Amino acid sequence: MPRVLGSGMAQGRTDALARLLDSLIGLPDAATAMSAACALVAAELTDAGVVLAYRPAGGVSKPEIVLADYPAGIGLTDTSGAEILTIAVPRTEPAVAKAAQIFLIAWRSCGDRRFNAEDEQLLRDIATKFTPFADRLTPDACEVRPSALDPETGLWSLPSFVEQVERRFDRLDIEDRIGTMFAFGWVRSDGSAAPEASAVVVRGSVGCLQEMLRPVDLIGRVGPTRLAAWCDGVDHLIAAERGDRIVTRLDSLLNGSGRHAAIGIASRWPRSGDDPATLLSRARAGLEQARLKAATQARPAVRIWQPGE
Repeated sequence: MPRVLGSGMAQGRTDALARLLDSLIGLPDAATAMSAACALVAAELTDAGVVLAYRPAGGVSKPEIVLADYPAGIGLTDTSGAEILTIAVPRTEPAVAKAAQIFLIAWRSCGDRRFNAEDEQLLRDIATKFTPFADRLTPDACEVRPSALDPETGLWSLPSFVEQVERRFDRLDIEDRIGTMFAFGWVRSDGSAAPEASAVVVRGSVGCLQEMLRPVDLIGRVGPTRLAAWCDGVDHLIAAERGDRIVTRLDSLLNGSGRHAAIGIASRWPRSGDDPATLLSRARAGLEQARLKAATQARPAVRIWQPGE
């Protein structure tokens, strides 16, 4: 194994991850192996999304072809406003590398804690471990086809969630009914550099949401540590009342962890023309305001999005 940089605990962290990645090389299906590798890196970074992306040489400035990702189905669609680390994966054959580039990309949702120097060094050190997988991948054979459901939580993945919400809008317009988007997230209020959430926190919160929301409501995973829900027939006042109950319940799951839950809310009036992506963006803007309040006041928070924010 090539010697990697780092020392002490950081070196041990890198070496352990490198051994795990080595264990996947023998898997016969390159796409499966690569997805598992992304999941391992994301677990090491705790609350990050990880993507392997393909870019033809001389192509667009941003990689567009996702070859493997974690969380599954989110890819690069949640990276607007997020912090992103992009590391080139070395290729064995110079001619292949010249024709196409493959990048290891790590990102955290907008508002989450920043990557530190150790995180970035970890990605640089293990990028060579992705070379054997990258050499087996081609965009034609291995481009990710987003699954309808997030395999980790069983919720709608981001593209499917948006699609399912959009299907509701025509009927709501005809029936002259309102609807509301919720965005769920977490924040630390203790000043710790530890993760603001994790896959364990996300999974533990899913059951709570499924219990407290109606069976007809749609729930999706829209980021590594972000969930969302769409509720037909719920206006902003009802949503705020419901949000207070939900955020209190979610926060009880975090007791003693230094974390607090937060919710952003955005409503859609009939025939407004607002699409699901717009509603989700507004709800997430409200969520960031709620997270700021939760962090400063050390308690859960709910915020209704207001125009101009």
